[in-house]
Amino acid sequence: MSATKAASDAFRSIATARHSCGRFQKGKLIPQNIIRDMVNTSLTSPSGFNIQPTNVILIQNQTIKEKVANSAMLGPGNMFRTRDASAIAVFLADLEPHKRLDRIVELERKSGVRTKPYLASLPIVSTFLMGQGRVATLMKQVATDLMSPAQPMPTIDSIQAWSYKNTSLMAQTFVLSATSHGLSTCLMEGYDSRRMKEILSIPDRYDVPLVCVVGYEYEGKDKESPKSTPRLDADEVFFSDTFGQQLDISEEKC
Repeated sequence: MSATKAASDAFRSIATARHSCGRFQKGKLIPQNIIRDMVNTSLTSPSGFNIQPTNVILIQNQTIKEKVANSAMLGPGNMFRTRDASAIAVFLADLEPHKRLDRIVELERKSGVRTKPYLASLPIVSTFLMGQGRVATLMKQVATDLMSPAQPMPTIDSIQAWSYKNTSLMAQTFVLSATSHGLSTCLMEGYDSRRMKEILSIPDRYDVPLVCVVGYEYEGKDKESPKSTPRLDADEVFFSDTFGQQLDISEEKC
């Protein structure tokens, strides 16, 4: 078997094994070497302009987990998952990512990967695309919309949308890394962000777009086997060349 085939099979196995865990083994800790690998793997996630506008709080303290479960989580399902999971990864999206630019430019210079023209333009281009306030974003959106008929222009997202997109990429990498170690996960949006930020002392500069509980699947006698949730058919999601045109992925074509 070629290295490429082995790698694709391994990734497919991880991607299809991932599911939202309904119940965790309570009190089982994740070994430090696995935590370390999940953290380091998550840091490899793609990021626009390499700004990396994400922070993650990894909660392993049971007292804090209980407080989050009782005060911030919505619904009994999210509450008992939060209590029983080995850890909770709280993903933070930076709404002031321009404050990271100096550090990112420093890292880029030291790495020697980028050209001098790229490094010179990075602060200007990235700041333009990231916005900085609703008025600034609106003005840039109007300007790019007016110029688009004449030449290609970038899409200007709100800073929240831009940062959320980047944070979601890291969350997915974290989940797949956890799955590769035989761990189970559940990404959650059902929580009170204001309360979460208060409990964890999160500054106003950050939003909390996603929370991921991670741990070991419940193995008791009353364990229920994970069930695959229904997915749209491929031809409802993927198109060929233009919108609405059917993509042929049949084996016969291969």
